[in-house]
Amino acid sequence: MIKSLYLQSAFSFAKIFAMEILSELKFFELQNEFFADFVFEDSFDVPCFGDIWICKIPLLVVKEERVFFETMNRPVLVIDDGHGHLILNDQRNYYVLKITSQADSYQRIKIKNYCDLGLQKESFIRMEVPLKVEKEQFLYKIGKYDAKEMNVLVKKVLKNMINKAI
Repeated sequence: MIKSLYLQSAFSFAKIFAMEILSELKFFELQNEFFADFVFEDSFDVPCFGDIWICKIPLLVVKEERVFFETMNRPVLVIDDGHGHLILNDQRNYYVLKITSQADSYQRIKIKNYCDLGLQKESFIRMEVPLKVEKEQFLYKIGKYDAKEMNVLVKKVLKNMINKAI
């Protein structure tokens, strides 16, 4: 039952999140070039749009009658660095997509040059709803995603979220 409530809450959050994106997307449609004004900074101190970092991610664990959280260090791709590029103008939080080595076909985008980006295995970007993380969860930077590929990826994320909300 607890797992069911957790899934319902996650689905509700995803719908609200996607509706916020719909209003943001109207702004982007007015521009001639998608994300033309994005600045791709390069910093090893502060996570920036397009960076790949190792990040502490909470993981919900359900064992028998117990439900608890553990943290897991995993690579993530920063899709909003708190400046409202994609989601919200929220300077305290970041939005990321998980990176996995699991090659299933469910909402994954293969990373072509994973070695050049600091990843040890063939990797895929998980296209589910982005995770909201705080700066303290970022451990260290391992790479930077290509700017052109990043813009294509963000368009796919937006379409995916909108399709889920409708």
